[in-house]
Amino acid sequence: MQSLSRALTVLAELNREDRPYGVTELAGTVGLHKSTVHRILATFCAHGLAARVDDHRYTARDGLAGLRATPRRPGPEQALAELGARLGRLVVLAKPLPKSAGTVLQVAAVAGADAAPGPSLGALTVRPGHAVSLHRSALGRAYLSALPASQVNAAPELLDALQRIRVTGFAQNSRPVASLPRMVAVPVRARDGSCAGALGAELIQQGSVDEVRRVVSALRNGV
Repeated sequence: MQSLSRALTVLAELNREDRPYGVTELAGTVGLHKSTVHRILATFCAHGLAARVDDHRYTARDGLAGLRATPRRPGPEQALAELGARLGRLVVLAKPLPKSAGTVLQVAAVAGADAAPGPSLGALTVRPGHAVSLHRSALGRAYLSALPASQVNAAPELLDALQRIRVTGFAQNSRPVASLPRMVAVPVRARDGSCAGALGAELIQQGSVDEVRRVVSALRNGV
């Protein structure tokens, strides 16, 4: 740990002012031998924390600052909460159970319900683990529309509806389904392009085309 402490001391001193530092100056300031400081600075240069100005002077680089400034990508729950807050309504993420792609879909996460329940919720309570109707709900249909046709076993009228969803890119239901309110939903894709689930948001203004467009746009940006 002594070597780490020495390196951090040199790094702190190197970043104290926005100017080049000589090896002799740094060594005298931190109380280390010049050869030790030289080795530490060589390591910093190799990792982008310092740059060599000439034979005996070094300057700090923004290696640490760059790492510190890199925003952490929000996790799924945080991203869902931010989306729910931005929309001001219930947002639901649904995913298939393991080893059940195309057959069983359930609520994986919920956000935004406390922010603005809306008139359509009524006594409905959506919780993680609740089953999602594949054929009747917007979430289920959005999910099915993104699956290969060979995996979908449905009546002709549903197959026609799924084809329309593929064209528009979203599904919606005009009335509550089980614990879910009126919703509009879009498929969620995995990195390999396969369907990983569906993301939906509550529709508050029934029949409003503008609302559907706005919410669909937000959902697409949120997945």
